Amino acid sequence: MRDWPYEVFPTGWYQIGYSAELARGEVKPVKYFDQELVLFRTETGELSLLDAFCAHLGAHLGHGGVVKGECIECPFHGWLWKRDGALETIPYDPEANRRVKIGAWPTREVAGLMLTWYDAFGREPFWEWPGVTEFLDEENFYPIFPQGADHIGIRKIIPQSPVENTPDFEHFPYVHGAGRRGNSIVWEEKEHYLHTRISFLFGAGKKATWLTPDGEMEGEIETEAWGLGLSNARFKLGDFITSQLTATTPVDAEHSELFDTITATREPGDDGAEPTGRSGRMITFQKGQIRQDFKIWENQRYVEHPPFAGQEADAYAAFRRWSKQFYFGPKETGA
Repeated sequence: MRDWPYEVFPTGWYQIGYSAELARGEVKPVKYFDQELVLFRTETGELSLLDAFCAHLGAHLGHGGVVKGECIECPFHGWLWKRDGALETIPYDPEANRRVKIGAWPTREVAGLMLTWYDAFGREPFWEWPGVTEFLDEENFYPIFPQGADHIGIRKIIPQSPVENTPDFEHFPYVHGAGRRGNSIVWEEKEHYLHTRISFLFGAGKKATWLTPDGEMEGEIETEAWGLGLSNARFKLGDFITSQLTATTPVDAEHSELFDTITATREPGDDGAEPTGRSGRMITFQKGQIRQDFKIWENQRYVEHPPFAGQEADAYAAFRRWSKQFYFGPKETGA
């Protein structure tokens, strides 16, 4: 196993795609959390994620399986499985009462994203993801799909790495070319939810940029994290807002699939779907900026007890304490 903080994948909601990319009746083989799975949408539009292998003779439902009504049909012998993993019927023995079931994964569709819940201890979801405010407001912000839906793909990154940007106020000058570090304003923890705000000087040291044409301007970067799989950075420059969600979903112990979803404030008078002006440029810019982080994360070793310096110690220590809750089981296990 790679430099993983603990021996389980962290508990939480994880993105498994965009709703617009899975049509009714469509079936996709996928792999997450070191398990082969099958993702499909029923004829009425309901989402389902099941363990991939038919409980009859082990055929992979994602390779040749087809949707029949609210079920998926095994390509081998036609056994029909409901979206909750229960057996609907055996076509050549319809009266049979076989008490067999396929593992089913909790799913949600929120703000255009498809999600699944993972918990190493088999617990049902004990929180819900509310979505990103700007993703739900297409009157004032550009739609996330397709322009703002960025498939990063499978990378050698663990879920905790992207969220650890939250307490890292010092990396902006070195990774992103910023003229100044960020300064903490708010640090708020509420169970699985972490909310922060830092002050940030946009265009620091420059007379004019495309983002700050009147010279450097004080703004904010607000972050929200829901567990370790979903973290959003909200860049606030006056009335102009850019919201960028990084979703990191484990594929195996060393790799995760990454999605980068982004939107920005609509340009005045623009009611189209394609981002234009400063918003379009900011979306493109931020897609490039996060790739600078990937270069670090993909080649990074997890250090359990870092030798902190300057003002980073308090925030990093707070983050590490907060993050541990997602790796441990119920209290009776000793967590």
